[in-house]
Amino acid sequence: MADPDTESVDPADSVAVRRALEHFAGAELVSERDDGSLVVDFRGTTHVTVYPSGRIETGMPLHEFAGVPERLVFDHDAGELRVERDGVAYTFRRP
Repeated sequence: MADPDTESVDPADSVAVRRALEHFAGAELVSERDDGSLVVDFRGTTHVTVYPSGRIETGMPLHEFAGVPERLVFDHDAGELRVERDGVAYTFRRP
């Protein structure tokens, strides 16, 4: 049985991405830009931005990621967002 607090999301599905980001970070931290991008601003320069095209950009002190993944995997219990594509994964940890 799948873990109910882990979910895989198509990065181009803005409704599913918003729901997952709100669960991941809290609805009060999620905003939508005029271009439809969904943004989570944590503190300082720490952020996650998912564009309507499915492109994702993340930033944390000392590292960042930008690209178009096949899927976003949220592990809400662990506070992790994995960006997966072609056998490569980048993990963003909720501060």
